Amino acid sequence: MATFDKYRGTNSLPGVRQPQVIADTAVGQATEGFGRQIQQSAGQLGQLASLAQKRQEQIDDFERKKGWLQFEGQFAQKELDAQTNLQPGAAGYTERMQSQFNEDASKFIESLPESARAQAQLDVEDLRNRYQDRFAKTELKERTRYFQEGVAESTDQIAKNIRANPNTYEESLAYGRQIITESGLPTIEKEAAIKSWERMASIAWFETLPASERANLVGASTVDAGSLIRSKEGFRTKAYWDVNAYRTGYGSDTVTKADGTVEKVTKDTVITQADAERDLSRRIAEFQGIAVKSVGVEAWQKLPPRAQAVLTSITYNYGELPERLHAAVQSGDLEQIAAAVEGLRGDNGGVNSKRRQEEADILRGRASIPNAPPEVQERLDRLTYEDQVKLNDQAQRDLVTVASDRQDAFRLDIATDPLAVDRQQILDDPLLDDGQKATLINSLNTALKSGEDDRKAVDWVNTSGAGNPLDPDDRKNAGRVYDLAMKAEGNPDVVGPAVVASKGVIPKGYVNLIRNGLRDASALQVGAAYERAAGLFEMDPQAVRGAENGAELEDAAVKWRFYTDTMGMPADQAAARLAELNSPEAIKARDVLLESQPVKDYLKDLDADDIEGMFDPGVLSFGPTLGATEEGKAVAVSEFKQLFRESLGEVGGDLEAAEKLAFTRMSRTWGTSEFSPHGSGKVLKYPVEKLYPEIGEGDDRHKYIRDQVETALKEEGIDAKRFYLTGNEYTVSDKRAQRAPRLTVQYVDQEGVLQQLPFAFTADVSAALVEEQARKDADWEQNGARYDQEREDALQRKAIGDSQRPSEMGGAPLDEMNQAAEEFKQLEANQ
Repeated sequence: MATFDKYRGTNSLPGVRQPQVIADTAVGQATEGFGRQIQQSAGQLGQLASLAQKRQEQIDDFERKKGWLQFEGQFAQKELDAQTNLQPGAAGYTERMQSQFNEDASKFIESLPESARAQAQLDVEDLRNRYQDRFAKTELKERTRYFQEGVAESTDQIAKNIRANPNTYEESLAYGRQIITESGLPTIEKEAAIKSWERMASIAWFETLPASERANLVGASTVDAGSLIRSKEGFRTKAYWDVNAYRTGYGSDTVTKADGTVEKVTKDTVITQADAERDLSRRIAEFQGIAVKSVGVEAWQKLPPRAQAVLTSITYNYGELPERLHAAVQSGDLEQIAAAVEGLRGDNGGVNSKRRQEEADILRGRASIPNAPPEVQERLDRLTYEDQVKLNDQAQRDLVTVASDRQDAFRLDIATDPLAVDRQQILDDPLLDDGQKATLINSLNTALKSGEDDRKAVDWVNTSGAGNPLDPDDRKNAGRVYDLAMKAEGNPDVVGPAVVASKGVIPKGYVNLIRNGLRDASALQVGAAYERAAGLFEMDPQAVRGAENGAELEDAAVKWRFYTDTMGMPADQAAARLAELNSPEAIKARDVLLESQPVKDYLKDLDADDIEGMFDPGVLSFGPTLGATEEGKAVAVSEFKQLFRESLGEVGGDLEAAEKLAFTRMSRTWGTSEFSPHGSGKVLKYPVEKLYPEIGEGDDRHKYIRDQVETALKEEGIDAKRFYLTGNEYTVSDKRAQRAPRLTVQYVDQEGVLQQLPFAFTADVSAALVEEQARKDADWEQNGARYDQEREDALQRKAIGDSQRPSEMGGAPLDEMNQAAEEFKQLEANQ
């Protein structure tokens, strides 16, 4: 029987050797160590279990760390999303985020093995505390930002309201404080915001004041009695009762008029600030004299200006310098004088206790003399030093502008009526510097030394009643007035329209200015020229038509309104287009355009019916016919085609626009006439209504022509049933020469025979204007008081309406307000 050797392991097997382990990597080293650990623990079950548990805890802890990173990262993203979508003020943000954190943390902990939860709970608690602080800071920051922006927007709007109506300052100031107080800002920020708002409100109010007043308020303090008295007394325009008399102005019971006369204040007294300043100057001299007499000239002259100002103010207030002050003043010791002034605080029940203390502080040098009344000074005190510096600089710049405006106003007065300009008024004007005064005086001297023709022109422009744009003398007078104003460096766009508005005649110099601009290459100059022409035509069409070269101005006005109104172009675009039309390239382009087939087809198809349709108002089923004869009709068609050709290039080839512009131009000289023997249904060239201006009121504004023809017929002993006015060989040449056009008068006698006057008729426009002015003067003399009362009533109704918000009104009150406004406009138009 064969037998086998027993082997205890592989080491006993022939040819089998123990492999050599080479731990040459980190993995290899870990594997080797792990194997040794197992070999060492193989025989010890308890140790093996402990080792397994330890390894599992390491795995669990690693899972916690991985889960923690995921939890914290996901929640950080949620926090970012929540901050991105914060509601205004972030109300409830902290609570919502805490709740979300707790929910996410619970899920995270529950997802971990039991062995890792305790540490995870500690980590969560630590992170929760940190997040709670962050949530609170975020909410506080957003809440503060929300209220800061809300307060800023609200106070900015309230400041705008103050600028619009400075009388609402106190009410607006309180409202702004209320908004800040009731906001959710922290207390310390509320205090800062209120201070900032008070400063903003004071600046808004301050900026509404005239430049001279602003400069006075924030300029260097004036150490004089006037400033002190103004600051303590305040200014009132209407009378009020004070202790024993009616007072007004700066607490005075008298009024000093411009001529130097002095009147007692009554309950009905109303004054201006100029009146109050005159009275104050007179009374300061008067009461300062009383004070000096009380203590002696020598003692008075030893006092510094601030002490003299205080003592004069006290004398102004008491009517005398109280005897209790005499000895202190004569000592010259300012502390002793201040103590004596403090001793007056109990007088009259202590009503002026604060004023006496402030005067004592000024004597001691602890306070300066304010430049404003108490309520105004309180507003100024809210401004920082930097504010006052900036506001003073702005006031000084504005004063320069105001002085320039004053200079321009004087120049215009010198140009239009130098005889009425008061030389002393120029010299006494506080806004003008010496150089400006010298320039104005020289201009005035030059104007006063000008010839008789210039003086007549000035007299002409200042007399009531309109001039005649066709009258050569009126044209010369208008030109002289304009030239005088230009020599005085006046603004042509002020002087030219002013002469037109006053006399209805355009100065030749202004006409030339416009004509030169129309031909300029600059869009800016071209636009200005067209706007001037359009403005004049809108103001007084007859003045334009009667002016020398007025046809060119009228055409410019028509063209400008066509571009800006009919075609809807902005002014700058229209100006650029019109300037472009002045270029040689544009002229060549027009020539090419006129040879295009569409234009040729349009002109070929155009006939009298097309043009008649343009004159048809569309009210009746039939309209006027073109021309009284076939020849006249052909002339009309030919003229329209020529106007169309001129217009086409100016509107960039737009056929419809060119047709409208051509018709607008044609309508200036073609139309129907009530004076035509062919009746009012014929469209004729140069009807009477196109030749002569409208005068008067009502529907028939050419009645003066009818009246003058009737008078001429009566003077000839002619009893006519009716009459007609027709053009003759002189009419067109007169029109082109800017003369009153001559017309032929035809009439039907009592036998029904058509006759003709043996001489041409020319309407007397000047006489008609004089008669119209006389009618207005007579009407005003008879009804002027009623018109004034009606105007005053309308103004009061308008003021009542303006003082109420339409949203707070309705029905009858709103209707009354609108009616009052319309009545006021109508009355203004009739004045």
